[in-house]
Amino acid sequence: MFREFKKEVEKSLKETLQKTGIQNKLDQDNIDEPIDCKIEEPREIADLASTLPFSLASKLGKNPTQIGREITNEIDPTEYRYIKKVEFSKPGYINFYYDNSELTNVVKTVLKQKNKYGSIDRDGEKIVLEHTSANPTGPLHIGHLRNAVIGDTLTRILRTSGHEVTTQYYVNDIGRQMAILLRGVRKYGLNEDLKPDVAVGETYTKTNQNMDSEDEREIEQLMKLFEQNDEETYNELTKTVEYCLNGIKKTLNNIGISHDEYIRESKFIKNGLVNQVLQELREHAVKDGALKIEFNDMDKDLILLRENGTSVYALRDIAYHKWKSKKGKVLNVLGSDHKLYINQLSKTLNYINIDKPESIVFEFVSLPEGKMSTREGEYISIDQLQDKLIEKAIQEVSERRPEKPTEWHKKIANEVAKAAIRFEFIQVAPEKPITFNLDRAVSFNERGAPFLQYAHARATSILRKARDKEPQNKEISLQEVQENQETQKLLKTISRFSYEIDKAAKERKTHRFSEYTLNLASDFNQFYRDVPVIGAGEKTKSRLAIVKATQITLKNAINILGFHAPKEM
Repeated sequence: MFREFKKEVEKSLKETLQKTGIQNKLDQDNIDEPIDCKIEEPREIADLASTLPFSLASKLGKNPTQIGREITNEIDPTEYRYIKKVEFSKPGYINFYYDNSELTNVVKTVLKQKNKYGSIDRDGEKIVLEHTSANPTGPLHIGHLRNAVIGDTLTRILRTSGHEVTTQYYVNDIGRQMAILLRGVRKYGLNEDLKPDVAVGETYTKTNQNMDSEDEREIEQLMKLFEQNDEETYNELTKTVEYCLNGIKKTLNNIGISHDEYIRESKFIKNGLVNQVLQELREHAVKDGALKIEFNDMDKDLILLRENGTSVYALRDIAYHKWKSKKGKVLNVLGSDHKLYINQLSKTLNYINIDKPESIVFEFVSLPEGKMSTREGEYISIDQLQDKLIEKAIQEVSERRPEKPTEWHKKIANEVAKAAIRFEFIQVAPEKPITFNLDRAVSFNERGAPFLQYAHARATSILRKARDKEPQNKEISLQEVQENQETQKLLKTISRFSYEIDKAAKERKTHRFSEYTLNLASDFNQFYRDVPVIGAGEKTKSRLAIVKATQITLKNAINILGFHAPKEM
């Protein structure tokens, strides 16, 4: 509904440019760039506002106040369904106000659409979204966690907004690191008493820490066998890679993450695409021991082949990008240490007429424990972090609900931990670093995941108590909306659901949608504090309907964020 309101605002502005002759003036002056209506959300002043007069001022040679008044005076709200009022404010703002009478339809729409509420039905883009893609050399740590959670949440947002998304995990099963791993497995074996990825990580770390000349010779030989497509060597390595991936998949599954496809790096050696790409790039490359591409505007070259003729990750990754670019728009989630590589990759792909991939770049995560290095064996794994969160959550839940049995405490603590481990990584903009605070993550008193879950549980509790006492109604009266500011605010927030999904999808900002969900929970809590529901006489039916609409919207939003909405906490 709010999404439709924004569309009407844009339409009213564009139609008014025609009515006032402004568009004709722009056409005569050969200003053919598309008009951006410059919509903003000054929620304390108006529902939406346009700063269009400022951008038109220089083009028309008029001041923004003059232009703003001219446009505002031509917009007739009676021609539109959702626009109630339009006002101009100096020096050049056109303010639009949502028609509150439309809020009476919000509850009806939510209760009708239920778990589909917020979803956008359209033929969106085909998107290939790669995320996580950690090397199968050990457990996932909390740096990988931020990648995985951003990627999975963005996938959920994009799918809800009508896009067709295929998620991929790019599996490194070739190259030097895999040769080190295979050498280590041959030399030390794997501890089968440990979780598979932990066992692999233990062997990989031990191999790196105890490398000798004999190891180096075998690693060199293994790398050559990989390039030669030696079937026996590949089969041996694949067993270890699959073994580690089984552990990684279990970790991801524990926090609600899965991938549609696992694409092996070796695929592009075997199918000849690496050689094909290499030939296409030779005219742009130079041989200086290694084969590389030099960039005038970068300090570092992009190596394609080592001096011994074996391929490096970059060449295989270029082949992978060529392959997946045929399947849809390419979207990658990468750490900030890849910034240089992203630029190198984009320019190199341009040489072979492949569009630049879109990248979501995130900063790193820190804990008091320090560094996270798989090679050195110093990391906090996702499994370890989740165990600590469950332990903290059990303490929190037990203190709040001491009357409940131990099994109930454990069940709720698991839900809180899963929610916390995801939400802490998506409520912060990717470009900002995170210091993960265990206590804050599971606290019911902070604006975090438990805050959202508790708001849903509260709404469910109200409905449960009222089930046998008061019937629910699918509509609310206009009087109920007009006389109660908290009701207006809550219903406006609910009406924004698909708008917020759409905007988060377009901007690729998971933290924007998480902030919306926090605001929804806050507005409901304010409504609960200030507006009596059960026992409110003839108003009870309407208010229970509002609570039900809120419960549905919260649950849908929480599902998109990738965790569960408990019925009680």
